[in-house]
Amino acid sequence: MQTLIAALDEHAVLVVNQFYDELSRLPKSRCILDLLSADELARFKRKQIQNFLALADPNLSTDDHAAMALRIGRMHAIAGLDKDEFVRSRSMLHEQLYRQLAGRVGGEVLAQYAALLRSDLAWQLKAWRDLQDAQQAVLLRVTRLVWEARSYTQFIDDLIDVLASHDEFAASVIGRADANGIFHFEAGSGGTANSDLISILTSQAETVAVRADHPRGLGAIGRAWRSGNVERIEDYCTDPLVEQWRELLMLQGFRSSVAIPIAAPGQSPLALLILASAYPGGFVGTQQAAFIDLLHTLLGCVVMRIPTADGRREAVPMSVRQRWAALVRTGAVELHYQPLLNLATWQAGRVEALARLRDGERLLGPDVFLSALGSDDLLALYAFGVDRALADRERWQRDGLDLDISINLPPAALNDIRYFEATHAALSAHGCASTKLTLEVLENESLSLNQGQRAILERFRALGVLLAQDDLGSAHSGLARLRNLPFDWVKIDRQFACFSGDGALDALRLIYQITRLGHALGKRVLAEGIDTVDQLNAMAILGADGAQGYVVAKPMDAAHLRDWMATWPARPPATSHGECELARLARFVVWEERIALVAAVPGVAQRLLGTLDAGREPMDAVDAFACSLCGFEGILPEGERGDALRLTLLRTRLTEGHNSKAYRAAVRELMRAVAVAGPL
Repeated sequence: MQTLIAALDEHAVLVVNQFYDELSRLPKSRCILDLLSADELARFKRKQIQNFLALADPNLSTDDHAAMALRIGRMHAIAGLDKDEFVRSRSMLHEQLYRQLAGRVGGEVLAQYAALLRSDLAWQLKAWRDLQDAQQAVLLRVTRLVWEARSYTQFIDDLIDVLASHDEFAASVIGRADANGIFHFEAGSGGTANSDLISILTSQAETVAVRADHPRGLGAIGRAWRSGNVERIEDYCTDPLVEQWRELLMLQGFRSSVAIPIAAPGQSPLALLILASAYPGGFVGTQQAAFIDLLHTLLGCVVMRIPTADGRREAVPMSVRQRWAALVRTGAVELHYQPLLNLATWQAGRVEALARLRDGERLLGPDVFLSALGSDDLLALYAFGVDRALADRERWQRDGLDLDISINLPPAALNDIRYFEATHAALSAHGCASTKLTLEVLENESLSLNQGQRAILERFRALGVLLAQDDLGSAHSGLARLRNLPFDWVKIDRQFACFSGDGALDALRLIYQITRLGHALGKRVLAEGIDTVDQLNAMAILGADGAQGYVVAKPMDAAHLRDWMATWPARPPATSHGECELARLARFVVWEERIALVAAVPGVAQRLLGTLDAGREPMDAVDAFACSLCGFEGILPEGERGDALRLTLLRTRLTEGHNSKAYRAAVRELMRAVAVAGPL
């Protein structure tokens, strides 16, 4: 073997140069070689020579040879070399070696060396197969994440964890653009390399942008964001669009990257996944391209599963997410309480605990920070919140103030038994009766009807806590969940309390029917977002059990709540100006329901119309009862106009139906009359 080593020392440079010349004639290999600078090409040639000499070392064990070949083969595979061309190139290399070494080295030694080269090829091809198997494993794990995704934040954190376990990627990060077209990185904390990539790209005065008119918006990230297509940077060393970051990227070992939109087909991206490679051309090989295309397709599926609003808020940079998560765990959470008014008793015997996060001088609401937290952070927030809320309730009780507590239960709690355990521990620690605690479950796509979630809900029920479906109407299948899940309370989403213009009457009709449905199913109904006295009166007329909103009180800290409770009146304050427009329209909605009952009884509608037209007394008790249902009190002022409009509404409803043009025209006339009449 010493003769072989001496021959290789003398002729290896010539062999390698001739080999690379022939390699450049293979089309796919040439694409990779063209990406290399002169220095890089020289370095690869030196490594090839070192490999020749290492194989000739008589002390090289089989295990060491296998490890070396697998490492080199994996590098070739990750760098995007085509496997078929690689096999062909090895034959070319063997021919060059035999041509230069034959006659200088004995035949037996050459045969031994040829056997080592064949083993080397087999090990390197195994590295290709191993990489392909690893890619398939990644795709399977991503597929599971896609179908189990419950929120944008949790999905991107889990996706980064999966990708971090695959060493083909030097770094993997996720981010979104803000309204100004500036790109923010939101996830990538799974490893030092990820943090390095983010710090490099955000270290310059001009940050990454996605706008075509921005000087930093023409790179792969900007192109991918605008087009929705996968975009690559094949080599940081030569691409002019990364010149600003080139030195730092090269210093940290990043050589190429790919930007993959997380977008449904035909839609703008929700976010971008950026993968970096330690090799030039890391994502252009046939095997890599197929993997990236499949990953792109999978990521498009998740957009259709994540709830519409979730993840579409303003992007939160990863550094901010990390700071907020640390604040959650270090006691920076404050609880504010908003009273829930019982419309039957006019008392606020229940309060909802709402989390606020103290970030320096700012006090952040949950709509700002909540969606940026990961799953463990949310659990920590819930455990702190339920413990603090029950501790405050315990203090109020010592002061003679007995209040029930409501607290939000994240949808993730129905897939994580730790939330139940935290609830049970808090109730025990504070000696609180479980019926004093209501857990509000947000209507969310992740709240389904599967057996696992039902089982956890039943454990909460067995514990004795009350359950409320929060924001009924904010998602697509609330009615099915209302019927099938064991809720005690239903909270109508605040969007239904937005009364304006001609839509006010339809909004009141919808709230009335939801309230009746909830009562029919044995549930109490509370309306959220009630901010005016007129809305409050309307909710009482429509039969809602409770109301929550600024007209009752804004959220306040525990100390101010005691003062507020001491000044809340025992009964509704008297109003000198009478009921306003919404309350009177609410009375009309109830009137419509009474008339619908009359219309449903065969023959009664015709007799009622005859009685009214003839101006005679009702013929029997049924007619008398029907007439009593037609009262129009509290809707319009007494007088000929009001009586005439009532008769028109009644006649068109009973004879032509509620969808007739005549009835709709009469309703429009009623709404104008109510608006003009002013308070009654």
